[in-house]
Amino acid sequence: MSRRRILTYIILCISFGIAVKLYYDSTLLPGPPIPQGPPEVEETTIDSFPKGYSLGTFDERFGINKERFLQIVDEAKKVWENAAGKVLFQYKTNGLLKLNLVFDWREEALLKAKEQRAKLDENGSSFDMLKSDYERKSAAVERERTTYEESAQFYKTHLDDYNGRVERWNGGENRTESEGQILQNKRKDLDQELAVLEQKRTSLKTNVDDFNALGEHISALAKKYNLEVEMFNGTYVNQREFEKGVFDGRGIDIYEFDKEEDLRVALVHEFGHALGLEHVDNPRSIMYRKLAAQDMHDIHLTSDDLTQLLSKLK
Repeated sequence: MSRRRILTYIILCISFGIAVKLYYDSTLLPGPPIPQGPPEVEETTIDSFPKGYSLGTFDERFGINKERFLQIVDEAKKVWENAAGKVLFQYKTNGLLKLNLVFDWREEALLKAKEQRAKLDENGSSFDMLKSDYERKSAAVERERTTYEESAQFYKTHLDDYNGRVERWNGGENRTESEGQILQNKRKDLDQELAVLEQKRTSLKTNVDDFNALGEHISALAKKYNLEVEMFNGTYVNQREFEKGVFDGRGIDIYEFDKEEDLRVALVHEFGHALGLEHVDNPRSIMYRKLAAQDMHDIHLTSDDLTQLLSKLK
């Protein structure tokens, strides 16, 4: 056998051996993995409400104890809960939403302002006493104004009715003796009604003048002691952003408050943010960005607040 044939034979044998080896190895390889479905798990449902809250940082220099603070917190959250018809927040020792009283320069400045307001005027009245008197007279004047306007509207209605009957009488319609007597009686009633209305107008004007004079006296005292006049033009007209507190996504920090009513309204506003509510454009709304026309003594939600709240409960 020639050398060339021997070499060809050897190459063929080697190639055959390699092919056999590859085939054999392929039979030993594991097959492709069989697709497996996801493992079975127990279905669970997590309610977004009530949200747990707890006390975080609590500085006692604010002059309020923890028990009273939590009572006011409860009153504040119920403003939203009463409107929602369900519990939205619940106190838990390990609640994720932290409520913090943080004493810093803001509360320190407020305490200094209190010292200034405690100074007396020439009649022995403190600034806060005058402010309380102003707010009380403001409410009284408003009630008196409402009563006067209602009485004036009633008088106008009666006068229009009388004039209509007189016009028909003068036109020859229903010109009878009984109708004439009715017109005379109505005229007398109108005269009496007008006299009472004039008394109410005079009384209202006097009280408004006294009210305005008190406001000027307060403004003068505020200027004397370098106090903020804006705070005394109404119940809640301090036109500032809600700087008393802030919700940062994890907790509510309260930085300053004057009285418990002040603390309560700040908490209601920040609880609104904790519910995911944004600022609205209605100055009377609790979610308005400023302390403006809200009544801190009778906190209630406006339609703008309710619209936002209900959208979050769907």
